Amino acid sequence: MTDFKKDSDSSAPMSAATKIKRRPGSFTAPPAEGRARLHSEKTFVVYHRFADDYRLDLMLPPGVGEQFDALKERLKKEGNEKTALEESQPESAEDKARMRRLLRQEEERREQEQQKLAAEQAEREEKENKKKIKARLKSMGIDPDQSEYRNQVSKLPSCQRLRVYREDDVQRMASTAQSVDSDLKKRNESVGYLLKAKGLWRRLGVPESVEAILALQEDHPHFAEVIQFVANHVALQKMRGEAQAKPGEKSENGAQASGTEERARARKGKSRAESADAGVPGEEDIKPPVRLPPLLLFGPPGVGKTHFCESLAKVLGVPVRRHPMDQAETSSALLGSDITWGNSRYGLIFDLLGMGEYANPLVILDELDKAQVISKTSGGISSPTGVLHSLLEPVSAANVRDISLDLELDASLITWIATANYPWWVPATLRSRFKEFLITPPDAEQAIQLSRSVVKHALKAAGFNAGKLDRRIVVALAHLSAREIYQATLAAAAMAARRGACDIRISDLPDEVLVNAVDYELGRTTVH
Repeated sequence: MTDFKKDSDSSAPMSAATKIKRRPGSFTAPPAEGRARLHSEKTFVVYHRFADDYRLDLMLPPGVGEQFDALKERLKKEGNEKTALEESQPESAEDKARMRRLLRQEEERREQEQQKLAAEQAEREEKENKKKIKARLKSMGIDPDQSEYRNQVSKLPSCQRLRVYREDDVQRMASTAQSVDSDLKKRNESVGYLLKAKGLWRRLGVPESVEAILALQEDHPHFAEVIQFVANHVALQKMRGEAQAKPGEKSENGAQASGTEERARARKGKSRAESADAGVPGEEDIKPPVRLPPLLLFGPPGVGKTHFCESLAKVLGVPVRRHPMDQAETSSALLGSDITWGNSRYGLIFDLLGMGEYANPLVILDELDKAQVISKTSGGISSPTGVLHSLLEPVSAANVRDISLDLELDASLITWIATANYPWWVPATLRSRFKEFLITPPDAEQAIQLSRSVVKHALKAAGFNAGKLDRRIVVALAHLSAREIYQATLAAAAMAARRGACDIRISDLPDEVLVNAVDYELGRTTVH
């Protein structure tokens, strides 16, 4: 009790003048005042021989110093014995080489094992990533299995397909090394997987015949000039292809020389890797695909310009896409938006060529004269028609780049048809690239033909059978524009569906479009 009391008294707080700063614990520093009792043989002893160049003394528990001396002596003795053995029995050069060879083999074995493990891990991760990509594509409504389409395209002759992008560009785009955004990375991985599955080639639509194009005049008589122009181009390119495919009446040497010249012309402008690409049909099958120059159809509204373009695309055997220029503010809708934007999206060109199945679709630039030019805060201007200067030229269109995906595409075979009401509003540099056609409203006879065509088209869109049309329905709608005929026919189809019928009557037409009251009162003829 007395000792405890003394210790308690000694640990009482001291004044600021007498308080001693506490030093950190150390084995080499002398004991502090009041702790001299620790410096004894029962606690720590001074060890002077810790190292040859160690100047300070080391305080160790009893017996540790002797153990350290014994360990140091044993190691010294073993070292002396090893040195003596090596000096008495020197190792031969062959033994050294064998030892190095064994060490090298062991290192190679370990490296191979590490590479095998890394490859297995990478394979597992790739399988998991493919599962996620397939699930993502299915959620977008896209079938990830494109093997059937790829096989179909690979069997087509070279004149009926076109390579729209390069494989190395797809690899670079799918890696997304330039992007750290997780959403963009997932998108690019999914798009890259789909492009690899579809392959580099897209099929080319082939027109049915020149006669099928000329037959459009029956339904679109006021487009006769445009139809004749398209038919002439298709006939010319068809004749050129037949001339290249038809063997000439030449000698064997002459034919061989001619074939060599044709193959040289076919290879002109192509790299060696492109010519040697696997799966490409023979060069003797090459013939120019059907490509129409850019067309500008201008005239008053409602004359059926868009309806004609859709009918033309059908006989050309290509898909059609309408792009409203009056709603576009920038060129991003065609060639993608900048990747720096959080909602960056690829453009219409990639959507048609990359995600689609055809390399020569028809694009309708609707209301080109209504395209808006917006001033930027930086002082410049933004126009949605700027990229059209390169897209409308075949040479520059063969190497256009979607800036959102950083992917180069071949858009040289896209058919462009623009519509406008006021062509003088279109910039002169852009207007000069189009072949212009003035489309005037049809006359009485042409109006009836147009009315029949639009009614058929509207009934098919509504799910009705448009086999035999009642002439009174066609005549009752003939005084309207194509757009109004389409809307009135849809309204009549809705009225017929309301009463549970699969055909329309003249009484189903809206009252405001009927010009003859007798037709409305007496008309009961149906469309089957």
